[in-house]
Amino acid sequence: PAAPSPAGADLEPLVVARDFGQLEGTSTVDNYPGFPEGIDAVDMVQRFEKQATRFGAQIKWCGIERVDLTCRPFKVYCEDGEVMTSSAIIIATGASPRWLGAPGEKELLSKGVHTCATCDGYQYKDRHTLVVGGGDTAMEQALFLARVCSRVTIVHRGSSLRASKAMAARVMRHPKILMLWNTVVEEFIKGDDGLLKEVSVLSMGSTTTLQVDGAFVAIGHTPNTELFKDLRRDDHGYVYTLPGSTVTSIA
Repeated sequence: PAAPSPAGADLEPLVVARDFGQLEGTSTVDNYPGFPEGIDAVDMVQRFEKQATRFGAQIKWCGIERVDLTCRPFKVYCEDGEVMTSSAIIIATGASPRWLGAPGEKELLSKGVHTCATCDGYQYKDRHTLVVGGGDTAMEQALFLARVCSRVTIVHRGSSLRASKAMAARVMRHPKILMLWNTVVEEFIKGDDGLLKEVSVLSMGSTTTLQVDGAFVAIGHTPNTELFKDLRRDDHGYVYTLPGSTVTSIA
């Protein structure tokens, strides 16, 4: 989505990407404008690519080893050995969801385990879902799922929520949401059909198995900014920009 504007201005941008990003972790996108019936994630990426190239953008699929912002023009070193130079770089690397590291988590990604309720929650209409986390993101996902699911269980490792008081209050009084305190996920278990069947959780030294149709891991994100160490970043790794602009510490 960052490519069409500079391409339309005849700046001939080059888009360098390693993969499809977080869209690789979902199958169907139901909340993107213009697609009332939803759209396959791979099809969406291909449409983005066609739109960008129609305006004159070029696409290069490869990983990036490092970026040198200490010289002009800037240098981008690709994994295939090519070194590209540019007078301007648009950073659109996004963020990656944090994972629990529990067995079955990665194996069942998009097969019952997800990270985005607004992307994948609709497929669990009138079914039981589970949300892992205790911050605002987890509460937002739980509240969204409660609109479409028959019930939602939140698993939180602590005894109090990190979410804002207002968000926590909405969750606590929602009739469809059950909170499990001091509880951690031990394993995501698949059924004979290869999809998520149940989740094993540990609470107060006792292991319990929860029958759920879908699980959403919502314990935060890590910004993909490791390549841009020359830029000023905040304590969480996000690139600092001047308020109200996209200007970084290297203008």
